[in-house]
Amino acid sequence: MLAANRLKELREARGLSLAALAALVGTSNQQISHLELGKRQLTVEWLERIALALECHPWAIVSESAPCDAREDRLVRAFRAMDRHDQETLLAACPTSPRGSAT
Repeated sequence: MLAANRLKELREARGLSLAALAALVGTSNQQISHLELGKRQLTVEWLERIALALECHPWAIVSESAPCDAREDRLVRAFRAMDRHDQETLLAACPTSPRGSAT
């Protein structure tokens, strides 16, 4: 058995079946199952292909302490793509932000 991963957790968080993820990655559902179960090694190439399909960072697939799920990762990437002004505007609108108007 190879190292544990979060592939199944992330796939299910995105609402994808084995077959659906396999189609996005361009492989078989059996291959995805083997990768999830640790029966096959998640190489850098596999991590990149799967992360692209799951819309997450490759590290999120193998890190047990990954800070966020697939939805949160998408949000972080969208935030990073904003210009500084838009980031500050969004942060100011967040009630839990130190920059926001929390009471």
